[in-house]
Formats: sequence, structure tokens, C-alpha cells
Amino acid sequence: MVPQRTDTWYVSYVLIAANVAVFIVGLAMGDSLGGASSVDGLIFEAATWGPAIDVLNEWWRVFTGGFLHHGLFHLAVNMFSLYILGLALEQWLGRTAFAAVYLSSLVSGSFGALIETPNSLVAGASGAIFGLMGAYAALLLVHGVGLFQTPIGPILAINLVISFTVREVSLGGHLGGLVGGAIVGVAAAQAIRKQRYTTAIPVLAAVAVAAASFFGALWAAGRWTQAL
Repeated sequence: MVPQRTDTWYVSYVLIAANVAVFIVGLAMGDSLGGASSVDGLIFEAATWGPAIDVLNEWWRVFTGGFLHHGLFHLAVNMFSLYILGLALEQWLGRTAFAAVYLSSLVSGSFGALIETPNSLVAGASGAIFGLMGAYAALLLVHGVGLFQTPIGPILAINLVISFTVREVSLGGHLGGLVGGAIVGVAAAQAIRKQRYTTAIPVLAAVAVAAASFFGALWAAGRWTQAL
């Protein structure tokens, strides 16, 4: 039950455009193509960062960090992944449900990142993209399709190896997004399997994941003093 692609996707393109636009704004504010950020740069001002969330009550960083990137290469890798995964998953779930998976995974990724490294400036769409992988994997498994019968298996395996071995990436953000997306994916897959699928089912699951992750992120941000 792997979907065949058509030319009817929209949300994926909008998300890619939004990430690119934010990156351009960041460059104008002082962020660099190589990933460095000045104290006036957008990464410093809006990345997911425990002290700012906890002390300054900048709760919106839980969301904005997922649209920022540490340099052009970081952006390019994530946008290519979003293009490949997003187009397929958006066709399978529909635009609204796909958007719900992406955004809830972004928040659960921020939660995971803050649990692991509350003192670090965490930026990137990787948490949301891992959420797409989690949702896609859940849909395949519930329908009896082995992960390694499709490209998603090797892609997920490679990305997990990178997450556990490369120090510069946010392991917590990746795992948080993966778990969040998988939860929503399971809800959608079960409804599809029972022929009771409506957009409301994955959206409600995504709202629950996002709400729990948001309050969890606020709690995790308060742990920054313990990591000093």
C-alpha cells in the first residue's frame, strides 16, 4: 500500500518555502551560510533554548526552532528529506492530516531536544522530518508492509545511525520527533485499516501529541540549571 505520486501536493511545498524564507531572514540578521550565528542572529533569537524558555518565558521557541537551520548544508539536507518524505506522506494522509503530523512532530522533537540538551541552541526541521519517518513507518507496519521492502527502512536506519554517532546532531530532537510522528501514524493507520479513516482521527492524535509535548518542553526547559 505504498502510494503512487501525483502532482497534487501543496503543504510540503509551503513548508519548504517557509524554511527557506526563514533561512534568508536569518542571513539578513547575521546568521552565516556556514552555520555560525551572531548574538543578533535569528538562531540566537529564536532557536529552541532552555534558559530563554524558562527564564524569559519565550515559550514560542518550542515552535520556531524547527524552522531554523545551522547553515546552508543543514537546510539543504532537511529540505531534500522533506521533499521526498513529505510528498509521499501528504498524498497518503491528505493535506490537513499531513500538516498535523509535521507540526506535532516538530513540537515533540523540541521536547526531546530539551530533555537531552536544555542548554544548547537547537535548530532544524530534523525533529519534524523524523516524525514523518515515524508516521510513514507506522502506516507501513500496520498494513503489513516490511520497512525494508520500501526505501523508508534504509533511510530510517541510516538516519538513526547518524543520530547516535554524530555529536553535532540532536539525538533527543530526532527521537522525540520519531516517537511523536509514530503515535499519530499508528492512529491514522488503524483507522485506515478498519476503513474508518477521517482527517479528524490523525488531527486529534496530533493535537494530543503536540499538547503533551509542549507542556513537557516547558518542564524540560526548566532543567537547564541542572546541566550547568
